[in-house]
Amino acid sequence: MTGSYGSESPNRERYRLSFTVGGLLAPQGRIIASFFVGNDGAGNGSVTGDGEDTTRIPNSAVGRSSAGREVGERVTRIRRRVIDENVLAIRTESANARIVSEVVKRLSALTEAEIRHLAEDDVPAADVQALMWVAMCRYYAVVGEFASEVLRDRYLMGAMTVSREDYDRFILSKSMWHSELEELSDSTARKLRSNLFKAMVEAGLLEKDSDTLLPSLLGRTVTDILKERPESFRFFPMR
Repeated sequence: MTGSYGSESPNRERYRLSFTVGGLLAPQGRIIASFFVGNDGAGNGSVTGDGEDTTRIPNSAVGRSSAGREVGERVTRIRRRVIDENVLAIRTESANARIVSEVVKRLSALTEAEIRHLAEDDVPAADVQALMWVAMCRYYAVVGEFASEVLRDRYLMGAMTVSREDYDRFILSKSMWHSELEELSDSTARKLRSNLFKAMVEAGLLEKDSDTLLPSLLGRTVTDILKERPESFRFFPMR
């Protein structure tokens, strides 16, 4: 998918490198997903005062034939409303807009079925974490490649930890083909690394203080949903 939304192709010339805030953003992702599917009690769709279409994914069997399709840019239809109503209860307007924009971009890489499950009232917290990790890995190709080439590979080799040094070596190897990694300021590079490790801890993939790898035990429902995109399993430390 081209543009600023949807999964990032690993063949792009330049990586998306804007995951500098928020960690996994799992609670925020679930809240915004519920607005997109209409679980907020506002019905199945409307048009805002400025003409913005906020049509949502249907919860019923309607549209299930396209359940494996990525949401893509359609998720931006509710972005303005989520910002204006400050549904995430963020104190400053600028921070609110920044976090909402980041969550919406990540959600754009999920399929309709994944968004629907994310928005369910009784969705297990572990499923929310798994889907938001998948969203981050799909939206940011460099994160997905780190997950599959370092996180999962180290688990399969029997390694007990994933360290910052492992990340630095990974980035150094990728910079041979992606000069934008070399162009990052030191502060931005540190933020990207810190935020990725924060996300892995929040996703239940690493222990916070020891960086010990935690094997993923995905629930049955989220496993069945991810089977529509089986390449997603490579983002997890599992066999």
